Amino acid sequence: MPDIAFFMNLFSVILQYGLIFFIYYFIYLLLKLIYHDLHPALEKKQPESTTANLFVLDSNSSLRQNKFAIDAELSIGRGKENDIVIDDTYISHHHAIINRINNLYVIEDLNSVNHTYLNGKLLAKKTYLQSGDIIKIGLVTFKFER
Repeated sequence: MPDIAFFMNLFSVILQYGLIFFIYYFIYLLLKLIYHDLHPALEKKQPESTTANLFVLDSNSSLRQNKFAIDAELSIGRGKENDIVIDDTYISHHHAIINRINNLYVIEDLNSVNHTYLNGKLLAKKTYLQSGDIIKIGLVTFKFER
């Protein structure tokens, strides 16, 4: 019959292996949490991107279209290299830009002389656009829709 020392040694070995198991399990859970925190797209499927549009509400210039689709980026200005070219002396060559970031749209004034207005207020910094926002650049007024 085994004596008490045998059972104490057995109990000690079981505790040691149990502690090692729980340490490895804790490390596993921690790495799993970090991985899912760094890769949120794996947790949830991102909704399919819906394109947004700018509709021309009021214009004293010769814009050829009344609707402009916004993909990843849309530049507005008087320069021919812009996506929306507005021949208006109140508009800078590179006036404003709209970017899509994580399926949200951000408008930024590119230090234009006559500024960009969002919902009647001076656009001072990058701002997220909401559906129905009114953007005024020079004599042209746009409405942002998603």
